[in-house]
Amino acid sequence: MTKPQLVFVSGAWHVPAHFAPLESKLSALGYTCHIKQMPSVGSSNPPKDLSEDIAFIRSAVEKAIGPDGNDVVVLCHSWGGVVTGSALSRLSKKVREEGGQKGGVVRTGYMTAFMIPEGVSITDAIGGKKATWYDEEDPYAYAREPNVFYNDLSPTEQKHWFSLIQSHAVATFYSKTSAASWLEIPTSYLLCEDDLAIPILGQEAMTDKVKELGGDIEVTRVKSGHSPFLSKVEETAAWVEGVVRKAGLS
Repeated sequence: MTKPQLVFVSGAWHVPAHFAPLESKLSALGYTCHIKQMPSVGSSNPPKDLSEDIAFIRSAVEKAIGPDGNDVVVLCHSWGGVVTGSALSRLSKKVREEGGQKGGVVRTGYMTAFMIPEGVSITDAIGGKKATWYDEEDPYAYAREPNVFYNDLSPTEQKHWFSLIQSHAVATFYSKTSAASWLEIPTSYLLCEDDLAIPILGQEAMTDKVKELGGDIEVTRVKSGHSPFLSKVEETAAWVEGVVRKAGLS
């Protein structure tokens, strides 16, 4: 059976290089991975809302589907979940086939990522107050504490991966979502129990809300900090394979 295309949506401040260990593992397993730097990360002209990032990922998914009508699994992390929820509206395989088109998104995988309803911003979702471990200097947000992202990595590894962190468009933390595609596309959620950026109670509250609203979601728990694609590469790759199996593609 042909493997689906994998499209990655990185979290705030992060770049494709952060996903290189996981991408390498998945590529060795025969997957084609698509990951590019988000418009809101490291930009000299940062977006003023979520629309550029949403359009960017929507275009990436459409390219992955391609003229052959490929099946696609979208994997998002942290803030990337906000973009994913809006970007995939009407790109599911089911909806596309109903419109006479081939292929589409068959499942999403959220790695300790935000799942928030339409019309809500991240800042709204966390109670209206910013976290203390990053600074806002309009038009940018700057992450300040490596341990928040990489608490289960060694100090040397933390230093390396944090050195790749870039500025982020602060406006996207206040911009409201335009859709909740997780209501139409089945989701697998990797809940990271030792996460300091999105604590376990926050992840549980979001996944419980998705279930309450009628979303099709399967939750897998892992003993990991905020970046399982770095600290738990083998486990995360195995989880991705499980996401693919759940979509009926292996």
